[in-house]
Amino acid sequence: MSDVFVEHMIKQQTTVRQYCIRGAAIVGVLVVSVLTLLILYTLLPLTVFLAVWGARAVFRATSYEFEYIVTNGELDVDRIMGRRSRKRVLTVNCKDFEILAPVKPEYTEPYNTQPFARRINAAGSPKSQARYFAVFKDRDGANTLLIFEPDERMLKAFRVYIPRKIKN
Repeated sequence: MSDVFVEHMIKQQTTVRQYCIRGAAIVGVLVVSVLTLLILYTLLPLTVFLAVWGARAVFRATSYEFEYIVTNGELDVDRIMGRRSRKRVLTVNCKDFEILAPVKPEYTEPYNTQPFARRINAAGSPKSQARYFAVFKDRDGANTLLIFEPDERMLKAFRVYIPRKIKN
């Protein structure tokens, strides 16, 4: 059997909360600019530059992407913030999955009442039709729910390792 390597990247849809944070950053730039103009107008270029630079950092910090990597049956989920910093959210062997299925009522119903110690939402949008969920026990033995958006290549890679646990 040859090695399996598949990666898929998805941009998270901007939420209302993220828009509010970005709006607050813009208002902050305006407030700092007006206050500097009224009090210390000689420092206006410097303070406006610093305020805009800070707002740019806020915009980048509220922009998320998720990268899914399947390597020989192991799934890695990374969160990329502002296209600069990467944080590993999860590493799990797909053989630990109890189920991998689309987010549809017929598959999610048995898990609605089940308590999960950890819920990871790595999907691009909560309304996407391409969302799948996986239920598994993490390394600490805690029940974990992962919601993500694999593409067809990833599902094909999973089928190599767990053909009976994948639902369509």
